[in-house]
Amino acid sequence: MNRSCCGIEDAPLTPGDVERLERLAELARALCDPTRLAILEMIAANREPLCVCHLTDRLPVSQPTVSHHLRILREAGLVVAERRGTWAYYKATELGRAALHALSHLALEPATR
Repeated sequence: MNRSCCGIEDAPLTPGDVERLERLAELARALCDPTRLAILEMIAANREPLCVCHLTDRLPVSQPTVSHHLRILREAGLVVAERRGTWAYYKATELGRAALHALSHLALEPATR
C-alpha cells in the first residue's frame, strides 16, 4: 500500500504478523506487573527450582496471589512448573531469562534522543 502523504510502500499485516504481535502482547502483559517481575527475578536467580512457599515468604502478598502470578508467568512460557508430591516447584525458562535480560538492558540504558 502506498500512502501519498509519506510515500512509503507498506504491505498490510499478514496473519503471521498478527500472531507474532499477539505473542509479544501476551509477554508484555505477563511482564508488566512488578510482583511478577520480582517473582521471575527470584526464580531466575536460583539454580534450583523454587516452591511457592519460598516465594510467599519473600513477597508482601498472599500465597494465592503468588500462585495467580505464577500461572500467568507459566502460561506466557516464562517459567515451568515441576510437581514434587503436593508441591509445585518453578524454574525460569530460557525465554524468561532472556526477557529479564532484555528488560534490564532497556531500563538501564539511557534513552536515545
